[in-house]
Amino acid sequence: MSKHFNLMEFLRKAPNELLQLYCEREGILGGFAWEQRKQTDAEKIATALAAEGKGVTDRVKIHFRMLWDISGRGFTHGALNEAKFWGDDEAATTIKQLKSHLAKAFWTTLERPNFVKNAKILSAVDALPDGAWVKRGGLPARPGPVDEAVVASLEASLVEFFTRTEYRGDYCKIDAIRRGGEEIFHAYAADHPDSDMFWRGSQLEAQVFNPSIRLIFKHDDVRRTLDIHVSDDRRKIPVLQQLFARAVLAEEIPEVDPSDSPIYRIDHVLENGFEFEYSPDLGIADVRVVKARFVLEGEPWRRFLVEADNAKVRNALTALVDQLTQELRKVRPRLRLDQIHLKVAFVKQPDERRGKIRDCIITDPNVLRLKKDDLGEKIEAMLMQSGIECSDEDEAS
Repeated sequence: MSKHFNLMEFLRKAPNELLQLYCEREGILGGFAWEQRKQTDAEKIATALAAEGKGVTDRVKIHFRMLWDISGRGFTHGALNEAKFWGDDEAATTIKQLKSHLAKAFWTTLERPNFVKNAKILSAVDALPDGAWVKRGGLPARPGPVDEAVVASLEASLVEFFTRTEYRGDYCKIDAIRRGGEEIFHAYAADHPDSDMFWRGSQLEAQVFNPSIRLIFKHDDVRRTLDIHVSDDRRKIPVLQQLFARAVLAEEIPEVDPSDSPIYRIDHVLENGFEFEYSPDLGIADVRVVKARFVLEGEPWRRFLVEADNAKVRNALTALVDQLTQELRKVRPRLRLDQIHLKVAFVKQPDERRGKIRDCIITDPNVLRLKKDDLGEKIEAMLMQSGIECSDEDEAS
């Protein structure tokens, strides 16, 4: 849902120099005294915009509302990803130096409009909750790069699937985006027709349209994993996994229930002698388990959470779990570790008062709750190095 747009608040928060640059490029407010306008004086520019006429004002409001909606941490991270992808160091530096997310979005739309589309998609992808994805591992390697032929093949496969099984999806368009080692396929497949009320001038009319089925694939060829998000019935996901493998990986894979395709092996962390592993380049100072959740096999609704303060004693949680499970020895064979909560501390940087600390929550078998940014990527690398994220060799054995 879009954030509530308020023109006056936008004008108060948008930097003067970016507003002036926008108006110059739009050919409006030519005689406005920008040097005399205070940052908080939104009334003057609103009055000047109104004097330009309704057509101009409506166009400006559409642009400003779009900026208001997209601005935020997610769009900023997406714009920086685009700058990294294109090797645009100047853009990356400028975006980082601007103070607010609104200013970063405003500058990007003005100076790097080719970044906007993909940055918006990445922002929407990262805003989805972790439980919205179904992950599968152990996929075959991609035979080659993602090109127009691969995207066209996936589009045609989705059209065939939806028209045959659900009598919708006559059209499909896919935007493919690379982020690090991850390829994201954001699909827009036509849904059943719908209608809504819209104003056309002074007339309120019902407009017929076809919304899009929200369907996103995230494929990591290094980890050999595939995440799928679909906005409606998730029971089709095993078939969509096969469809993706056929179109993009050029191989057939068996239909597998998500619960039978574990990605994470969290039970290792409670084994005696277990230590988290991370290479120096990750900049990680320490990793500790602060919470663990257990369930009873056969009765997953019965579970308990164990928490211990391990700030002074590293194995405080493990010792408490051992003590509790000894006391609960009658049900011990049925106890299964269902979730762990990690605290990951990073090495303090020269410009920081203290090192950053991130939370990472893993739920068996394949849900990872983690902020999607550079530090999140380093935590994912740590999970692989520690053997918590399954590798191809693990699955083969």
